Amino acid sequence: MKMDIRRRMRLVALSGGVLSFVGLLLIVCVGVFLAEEKVTERRHILGESVSSFVGNFAGEQTRRRLSNHVTDKAQLIEREIEHTRQDAESLAQTMALILSKPEHYALRTLPDPHGDTILSGEPYLNVSDAIAAEADGDLWRETELAANIADTLVPLGRFYTGVFVGSRNGWLIAADTNPKGEALRFTEKFLTGYDPRKMNWYKLAAEKGATVFTDLYVDTNGNRCITCATPFFDEQGFAGVVGIDCNAEEIYLQTGSTKSGGATSASFILNRDGEILFSSKEEGTLAVSEEKRDLRQCTESSLALEAAAMTAGKSDVQLVTVDGQEVYLAYAPMASLGWSFGQIVGQAEVNYPAEYARDSLRGQMQEFASDLRGVFVQLSVGGIALLLVLLGLILLMGTKAADHFVGPILSLTEGVKEIAHGNLDKKLEIKTGDEIEHLADSVNAMQGDLKEYMQNLSRATAEKERIATELSVAQKIQAGMLPRVAPDFAGQPSFELDAGMTPAKEVGGDFYDFYMLDENRLVITVADVSGKGVPAALFMVVAKTVLQNFAMAAKSHGDFAEVVAHANDRLCEGNDQMMFVTVFFGVLDLRTGEFVYVNAGHNPPLVLRGGQEPSYLMPEGKPDKPLGVMEGRAYQQCSMTLTSGDMIFLYTDGVTEAINETAELYGEERLKEALSGIDRNAPVAETLGSLRESIKSFAGAAEQADDITMLGLRYSGN
Repeated sequence: MKMDIRRRMRLVALSGGVLSFVGLLLIVCVGVFLAEEKVTERRHILGESVSSFVGNFAGEQTRRRLSNHVTDKAQLIEREIEHTRQDAESLAQTMALILSKPEHYALRTLPDPHGDTILSGEPYLNVSDAIAAEADGDLWRETELAANIADTLVPLGRFYTGVFVGSRNGWLIAADTNPKGEALRFTEKFLTGYDPRKMNWYKLAAEKGATVFTDLYVDTNGNRCITCATPFFDEQGFAGVVGIDCNAEEIYLQTGSTKSGGATSASFILNRDGEILFSSKEEGTLAVSEEKRDLRQCTESSLALEAAAMTAGKSDVQLVTVDGQEVYLAYAPMASLGWSFGQIVGQAEVNYPAEYARDSLRGQMQEFASDLRGVFVQLSVGGIALLLVLLGLILLMGTKAADHFVGPILSLTEGVKEIAHGNLDKKLEIKTGDEIEHLADSVNAMQGDLKEYMQNLSRATAEKERIATELSVAQKIQAGMLPRVAPDFAGQPSFELDAGMTPAKEVGGDFYDFYMLDENRLVITVADVSGKGVPAALFMVVAKTVLQNFAMAAKSHGDFAEVVAHANDRLCEGNDQMMFVTVFFGVLDLRTGEFVYVNAGHNPPLVLRGGQEPSYLMPEGKPDKPLGVMEGRAYQQCSMTLTSGDMIFLYTDGVTEAINETAELYGEERLKEALSGIDRNAPVAETLGSLRESIKSFAGAAEQADDITMLGLRYSGN
């Protein structure tokens, strides 16, 4: 039987009210009965389960706080050690600057412990009798220049027990602190035969070529110290080592650790060999022992197991047995020293919050069960009364609602039809104060948004086309700035050259360059600017121009390390965006085959000689940093000699970091294999083309993530 909306709404309201009344009445009655029965039955089980969970949660939170506590202590020590490392490296940089810029410093002398009285904290120069006997004028001039480091040693000496500089030539400049502020006393052995080059701190830093920390030792004043040593360099390379002695026990006491004779509260520091270096306990398993004792070998297996985890650099909170008592052990690593900070706390202190929460919750569950029974009864009576009232209201309001909704719906329907036919200026005037009015307002808003959207779409389409056109022009401009092999560099009798760059976006940050410095010297450059897109392309233009300008200006003296240094300083000026560029800059003498190069943080090129496997061209010493990072940086110039048929292959990291669909890198080994498989007598352009096909085949459908730039140069001889 067909009915209009009014009748349907009245029928639905009446039917829903009756069914709801009957259904809810049954549910309430049955629910009250079953709930009371189940609450009584499950009260004890639920109370125990919830209280156990809350108790365990509270205990876990306490253990987590304990873990955070030891981590904070460990990080406090780490920060102090890091400050020492930074001071040592800053001192090394200052020493290197003094030696590399002698024209900026006046020669000076320091007190000599052989005949002068040295006060606490006063810098002095010691050249042992054995070394002085063989010294020449150059050594003494070097000590007078190096004496300028005293201006740095004095303020640092206020914070450390000793600050010193040991030279590769055997002299020592130091500032030592006496605990009582008295004048320093020197042994006869120190004055006659002390050689810093034979000291452990010197050897460690020299061998590693980086900052190191020595093991714990006891100095002449009875302090338990560690030494932070770092090498410094001059124009000849390694020049010596600077060192800082710091009192490790004072650092440990800064954690707030106190002496404790009890077994349930103590803190200690363990080294990588399982030996306790510091402890707040004066006796027992965790006390500091004069004999070396490995805590990993102690008889209490649980403590030995966690000691092994501490030496492995892990962090955790575990229950262990110490001197016959079960305690919680929390520990955290100090990676820079290979130490671990540990703290033990008694079980009662850790578990107290859990026990308190468990007992409190049990009592509350008993009160809840009693209150719940009364609430069920009240809800049942109130629910029945409310449903009777609602049933009458539903019937009355259903009729009125039907009349209220039908009229506005019809008006809304007509208005939507008119808008759908294209009248975007149509406004619906419906004021019902309910969802229908909200729907009408939404239709009006939709009509306005649709009109605005169509206008915005037209503008956005035009703007997108303009941007695409500008990027296309920028791509052509960038391609035009890169040099072309033909016609100037094609068919040269002394060399064969080819290069290419494929940007990851419309414009890229990679670039290559080649030009004749004069009639006998060829310059080649490959570089990679940080970032991608338009900013990288703009920085690329500046870097390319600056390098070429400085190279042409310096062609008379041939110091290309200075060329790169000047270019670095120029790129650092106004570099607010902190962009940088890695550069490989090389100059080939076509008459002799000598190849002079400077590598500023760039991928080392590959050299192909005869039937040999491709090998990397690596500079001696540390690789230099990219351009644009820090002003005043010096760069290293290296050289090699090419013979007829030798080829140098330069590239950017877009080659080795090309990825395929499985996110696998192309890699250096695959690059070397690809070069090995190409005919050595093939033209350079053909070699580069084969490499591009190899990379493209490897990447498959994967999107190019970085600019790919390659340059090949084969030397043919004079």
